Amino acid sequence: MDIIKYLAKYLFIPAYELKEKQSILALLRDYSKSQFLPEDEIRAIQLERIKFILRYAQQHSSFYRQRFLDNAIDVRDLKTLNDFSAIPVLTKDDIRENLPIIISDEYKREDLLPIRTGGSTSVPLKLFVDLAAYKHRAAATVRHNLWAGYDRGDKLAALWGNTDKKYSTKQKIINLLIGRVVFLDTLKMDDEYILKFIKKVHQFKPKILMGHAHSIYTFACFVDNNKISDLGFKGIISTAEMLYDHERQKIESVFGNILYNRYGCEELSIIASECEKQDGLHINAERLFVEVINGDDTNPGKLVITDLFNTGMPIIRYEIGDMATTKTGTCACGRGLPRLGKIYGRTADLLYTPDGRTISGISVLDTFTIHIPGIKQVQIIQNELDLLNFKIVKGSDFNNESLKILKDKIPQFFGQAMKFEIDYIDKIPQTQRGKYRFSICNLPDDKKHIKI
Repeated sequence: MDIIKYLAKYLFIPAYELKEKQSILALLRDYSKSQFLPEDEIRAIQLERIKFILRYAQQHSSFYRQRFLDNAIDVRDLKTLNDFSAIPVLTKDDIRENLPIIISDEYKREDLLPIRTGGSTSVPLKLFVDLAAYKHRAAATVRHNLWAGYDRGDKLAALWGNTDKKYSTKQKIINLLIGRVVFLDTLKMDDEYILKFIKKVHQFKPKILMGHAHSIYTFACFVDNNKISDLGFKGIISTAEMLYDHERQKIESVFGNILYNRYGCEELSIIASECEKQDGLHINAERLFVEVINGDDTNPGKLVITDLFNTGMPIIRYEIGDMATTKTGTCACGRGLPRLGKIYGRTADLLYTPDGRTISGISVLDTFTIHIPGIKQVQIIQNELDLLNFKIVKGSDFNNESLKILKDKIPQFFGQAMKFEIDYIDKIPQTQRGKYRFSICNLPDDKKHIKI
């Protein structure tokens, strides 16, 4: 029996949260119950929270007060969730350029908790969240962790970037008694380093593995290639970046059907997660209102998200930069939380053709690049509408036939007018947080849909 787990769950963690004024036990009970409400009741809860956050923003945020005036919006006119679409979207540039006046006049900035994005696709973004809203984030996170079998106090193995660093004595004690995490720094994933991590896993015996999707995939490949067993994970949580179909298949072939996909961002925390039925991703709907603009169960649409609790810095109809499909119908798990179908990643990861088409980088990956013998890794960069740069890491079986298949497939996907360059490199660069981007589009918006 893991005595420390029970001490952590029932003593150390509650005591620490009480000291930091961040107790979430009451909220966790509420979230545990509300997830099983019928969807129409959850939608009614969302509508009331939207009405509240709009009224609050109008009264206490000069940015939103002016925005509503400029667009002739009377927040009292909102009667249904469909009416909400009249509110202009909030962009990242809006936040960068107007941060001081978005923040509520009821708060001092030093009383808010700062949130900073990694800036892997653009300039880093800074936001703030009030303490009450932060506690809602934390409670929802615990609820979604439980779906994957990860309870408070359980041991965790985490694949994150920039974790192999010096920690203070206080941080070490907190991790020993509360966090209970062993890290693999994804910025250092060579064979020797991974073997050291596996030794730690065998000694520490963590219940859950969590990390970037591609890092988990890379780890699974290493485990498989080296015939390593007995790691003992009961659940695996893939988060922080897109999980491709071939990655999922590989991870599950190595560790079993224990993989739970999750979607979130630093600005808003957990947005949606798979439950035990693994049939779409349940939206964290009591805390967030998620819109899929011009999307449906088949066609991805832009994600626009509203934080229903952050009064310190209202985030209303935030255009996050990702796309997703919806998932209609009722999940067999019995939860009434609405679902997303598939996450398609950032709109910047879409590629554009000279004949005016838009192509998902994921479809290129899943359909042909991973099936070409000898290609270990690939990244596509588009700086011009009629030119793609393929950066390729060769595998041991790369040969002239590999190159021929690639050259034959590119015109099939992107059209005869698309030119391409191929650079052979030793390693695909990671972002500052240890993630990978398969496709990168650097085209300005006014050049994406021009036929040439």
